[in-house]
Amino acid sequence: MRTLGMLKRLAEQKAAGPTPSFTELHLAKAIEIMGRERIGRLGLSGRLGLGEGTTRTLIDRLLEAGLAKISKRGCELTRSGFSILKELGSKIGPMSRVSRSPITVGPYDFGVLVRKAANKVASGIEQRDAAVRAGANGAVTLVFKDHRLLMPPVDDSKIRESRDAIEQILENFRPAEKDVIVIAGADTETLAEDGARAAAWTLLKS
Repeated sequence: MRTLGMLKRLAEQKAAGPTPSFTELHLAKAIEIMGRERIGRLGLSGRLGLGEGTTRTLIDRLLEAGLAKISKRGCELTRSGFSILKELGSKIGPMSRVSRSPITVGPYDFGVLVRKAANKVASGIEQRDAAVRAGANGAVTLVFKDHRLLMPPVDDSKIRESRDAIEQILENFRPAEKDVIVIAGADTETLAEDGARAAAWTLLKS
């Protein structure tokens, strides 16, 4: 996926200056936000959970890459930026808060759908570990196959105990065959979202 390589390069350290304290995940989220609205540096800083200086560097990288532009009304995407957003959207589906249930793992839970990624899921450990590194308590990986959600490795008991939650997840995310939904749980809403995004990213890079 061309976009992943580009975002990784933008997040890497350049020849001069300190190593930026943001990742390709922050860049992807910034692109999503700018694709929905014009936003100033302070607003973007708060939405990304980054300091003002770090956010300034992130915006500079997007400007240098021709993905964003600045006007009096704030930062917004260029045509190239919208192209990147479209490519991300072809792989990443709905994102949403998820209600707590027997299958979730934190006080706050957030889910991300990854399209056609079922064949990239083994035991779900890689996704869980990525979520934990991002600050979440853990993550659950669900695969939509044969018109139902499965939790690899096979654990039908939790699925049966969570019938109402599963129905809500299906309604919110509307998965297609071989889609994957990763749900991360954490002690805050922000960490839950960060964890879910990080877990989903492992399925894009596989």
